[in-house]
Amino acid sequence: MNVARRSMIALVLGVAVAACPFAQAQSFPDRYLKLVVPFAPGGATDVLGRILAKRMGEILGQSVVVENHAGAGGTIGTEFAARQAADGYTLLLVNAIPHTASRSLYPALKYDPIRSFAPVGALGGVRYILAINNDVPAQDFRQFVELAKRQPGKLNFGSAGMGSAPHLAMELLMRAANIELVHVPYTGSGPALTDLMGGRVQAIMENVPLAPLIKSGKVRPLAITGATRSEAFPNVPTFAEAGLPSFDVRGAWGLLTPAGVPERTIQILSDALARAIQDPAVRDTLANQGIEPEYASAKDYGSVLLREQDKWSRVIEQAKIKL
Repeated sequence: MNVARRSMIALVLGVAVAACPFAQAQSFPDRYLKLVVPFAPGGATDVLGRILAKRMGEILGQSVVVENHAGAGGTIGTEFAARQAADGYTLLLVNAIPHTASRSLYPALKYDPIRSFAPVGALGGVRYILAINNDVPAQDFRQFVELAKRQPGKLNFGSAGMGSAPHLAMELLMRAANIELVHVPYTGSGPALTDLMGGRVQAIMENVPLAPLIKSGKVRPLAITGATRSEAFPNVPTFAEAGLPSFDVRGAWGLLTPAGVPERTIQILSDALARAIQDPAVRDTLANQGIEPEYASAKDYGSVLLREQDKWSRVIEQAKIKL
């Protein structure tokens, strides 16, 4: 009798333990969530995080609180997120380029950009535009490439910093176009754009910060990434139209959560993200930040991250980029 009783208790306990993840997912979320933004308050990433947090909180029925953990190119905040419990209550906002490139740029990382996280979904992406100083004697992309080939190592390009997404994008472009430019890293996009207008650097590969300078005619855009022309810049040809179909870069924004979160919980978060992206107010705000809203599932965003890690690890190795 005692043996039978103990067996029954063990069976009941086993069923209860096995049901825990399902029960947790069924009641999820029953308290506030935190959205980790690995950059300082007030920047574009922070603004984006707060837009998402507000709408997703309304959809989930629980507050989503933004926590800023800035420093070391976003790796401090990302490490913080990786250490949190795998219960779905921690989200991390990332751009696929710097997130996946961090493994090669920071060999001492205490997390793995892919294995330490589970993707929740993508929310959209930013394109990159090649622009030059107005005094550079090139009216289009073909002329710029010809000029660079006639003067290898004589033209400079500015970037937001060593290993930044604009820097990596330009390194990829140089290999695709078989040209050699000299990199001048700055501490942010602002100083780099100032020197582009002033002629101290001749070219730049950027996204959102370039928009007002292009529209005011202070710099000359040559080509934009993407399969089709941008609604914001309908007169700027794509790189494929400009003669370089092999080149394309897109900063895919998305949400991650620590690895090990139950699938059902991830699905709840992914569905909330999809609904948030469909909201016209959210879409308009994203567009104002230079992001083209486009939801992608957790599986699809995971595939994007794998491809991006492979791409940027090769570029960093070939360019011998060291921080």
